[in-house]
Amino acid sequence: MGFSRDDRAKAARQSWVVRLFYDRDGDLQGGRALAVVALLAMAVVLGTVMVSFAGAAFGPQTLATGALIVFLAIKIPLLVFVFWILMRQGGGYTQTELTAKERSRVLESLVRQAREAKGKPDEAERLRWAAREAWRIADEAPDDERQDAIAVAVEISGMRPTPQDRTTA
Repeated sequence: MGFSRDDRAKAARQSWVVRLFYDRDGDLQGGRALAVVALLAMAVVLGTVMVSFAGAAFGPQTLATGALIVFLAIKIPLLVFVFWILMRQGGGYTQTELTAKERSRVLESLVRQAREAKGKPDEAERLRWAAREAWRIADEAPDDERQDAIAVAVEISGMRPTPQDRTTA
């Protein structure tokens, strides 16, 4: 349902609105999006306070009209913006959508985590998890990258937990 990274990158070259919230690679500029949402939320609060004071001063007709204006002019655009961001982001990346560089970084991270697990109380669980993730990435990697991913998965799978020194006093 969501757009792929390439689709978002292409759209970022075409629309000024999309360029405002996405970089050239199609990644969301979270800080900008958060700033816009914060500004719209502050406008909702300010508008609601102003409408409440106006309603108290001029009566319920003014309160109803002001509330409708705040709803139509601020709350609806805020919801549309948030919905737009969520729909563009889609359901998240699957491993087949990762670039070769990203896949390489993930596999390097898994090897590093597996090595850092040595000596930890939950070392066996961490190694099993890292091996599972590496094999999943290897299974979903394109043919030209699969051999390297399999080599990493075999390396992680070959790591054995160090025997725990359990001395009872």
